[in-house]
Amino acid sequence: MTREKALSISEKVKKALLEIEKEENITFDYKSLSFTSVSLNMSISANEGGDQQSEYNLKLSKKYGFSQNIIGMEFTSMNGTFIIESFKTRNRKYPIIARRKIDGKQYKFHVSSVLKYLGGHSIVNRNANLRELLD
Repeated sequence: MTREKALSISEKVKKALLEIEKEENITFDYKSLSFTSVSLNMSISANEGGDQQSEYNLKLSKKYGFSQNIIGMEFTSMNGTFIIESFKTRNRKYPIIARRKIDGKQYKFHVSSVLKYLGGHSIVNRNANLRELLD
C-alpha cells in the first residue's frame, strides 16, 4: 500500500465518522495511522460528552491563557499545517497536542508557540467570534 492510498483511505474513514459523530453526539479521536505494503492500521477512540466535552476544553483553554476554546483550530508552523486536538495536562512544558494535516502525525507544542502560530489573542478571539456569528 502506498502512502497516498493510506492517507486517502484514512480521510474517507474520517468523513464517514463525521456523520456518526453528528448522529450519536460523540467525538472520535484519531490516535495513529500506520501502514505496510499490504496493511493499514488506524487507532480510533470515541468519547461521549458533547457539551460537557466542549466546556472541559474551554476550561483547559482558559487555564493555558486562551480566552476561547482552541480545540479544532488550525495553525501553520514551519513544519506544516496542524489541527489542535487535545491537551495533555501532565506535560507542563508542551501541553497542547496537534495533528499535522499532511500525514496525520501528532506533535506536542508549547502554549506560547501555539498562541504565536494562531496569530495572538486578538486573532483567536476574532476567529471564535466569527464562528459564533456564522452558526
